[in-house]
Amino acid sequence: MRIGELSRRSGVPVPTIKYYLREGLLAAGELTSPNQAHYGPGHERRLRLIRALLDVGGLSLATIGEVLEAMDDPGQPVHKVLGVAADGVTPTGDETAGPELEDAREEVAEL
Repeated sequence: MRIGELSRRSGVPVPTIKYYLREGLLAAGELTSPNQAHYGPGHERRLRLIRALLDVGGLSLATIGEVLEAMDDPGQPVHKVLGVAADGVTPTGDETAGPELEDAREEVAEL
């Protein structure tokens, strides 16, 4: 899919996707021409994870980068990855945040 379709399916605006690409949070798509790329389901899942960590977890983009880096290292034990994420979570004390929280939890569970 092209970046516009990725944006539509993930709910993340194109400029934000481009920012995540520049910052290394999202891998580049497969180039189909000098100024176009193809993105797959893995890109969509990664965007949903980034948004869940940002919106629900309250993690900074720097911490999200650390979490993603740990996740991408196949030699990294799961508890270390979770520890990186847990260290960055900002408690809100609001456990009744509504349907957005539940949607984000479902997205994370699917990963």
